[in-house]
Amino acid sequence: MQITPPAAMRKGVILFLTEQREESSKETSLWLTDWVRTDPPMVLRIPLRRSASFTPDHQSGVEAPTPSPLKVEANVVVLGADSVGKSALTVRFLTRRFIGEYGDMESIYTHTLAAEGREILFHIWDFPCSQERTDESSSEDKRIQWADGFVLVYSICDRASFNSVQPKIQFIKAAKEGPAQEKVPIVIVGNKRDLHHRRTVSSEEGRLLALSLDCEFYEVSAAEAYHGALVVFNSLAERICEAKLAVKKGTGILSIVKSVSAVFARKRTDSM
Repeated sequence: MQITPPAAMRKGVILFLTEQREESSKETSLWLTDWVRTDPPMVLRIPLRRSASFTPDHQSGVEAPTPSPLKVEANVVVLGADSVGKSALTVRFLTRRFIGEYGDMESIYTHTLAAEGREILFHIWDFPCSQERTDESSSEDKRIQWADGFVLVYSICDRASFNSVQPKIQFIKAAKEGPAQEKVPIVIVGNKRDLHHRRTVSSEEGRLLALSLDCEFYEVSAAEAYHGALVVFNSLAERICEAKLAVKKGTGILSIVKSVSAVFARKRTDSM
């Protein structure tokens, strides 16, 4: 078999790459063939290298299998006051594009993100503040229990939106965190960083609030860049993975303790 790609001209010599397969050895030889322009033509065949067979039953070496990424599902609820950019931040993360205007729509988005050997399947629930005020408490509890993590958004130009973050987080922690439960993954986001000339909430205030509530904190501009939105959701995903891993370890230890306790209980019963 011969493979003849486009010729390369060099001082009256045409160079072809020729592939010749030997069926007996199931290997392939590569040759550099010089067709010298003489009369009659003179052919020079120079072997370049020996390559492994392209047939499935012959391999040049044993390759280690690529480990499949760890798949984790992350249910995320995005909360915040009206007009702080919750939907803009979410859509920026999902599509890399900025859309400035949104209606009072409740939306659940699905998005996959590969990071640090993990494949994170996000389910993001974007919930409008106006609907949150009229919603029944039972529905709100269901939303909180459904979520693995939360993004709390305020605008650095709106102090009222900042002041509403702390009571929301306290409500979430009261509903989700028990004596035996891990801390809830929460990220506080100060949005509209590009409008620094209209700032009413300092970066230091945001950091101190996050520190006091044991949350992550970022200041971003959903309008200016995709990177900030990516960092927010990637950071939340890391905390969710850590929380889920801690729950699995705790469950494993608890099951061992229960098994050991059951064994000793049976021994005490048998000895009576």
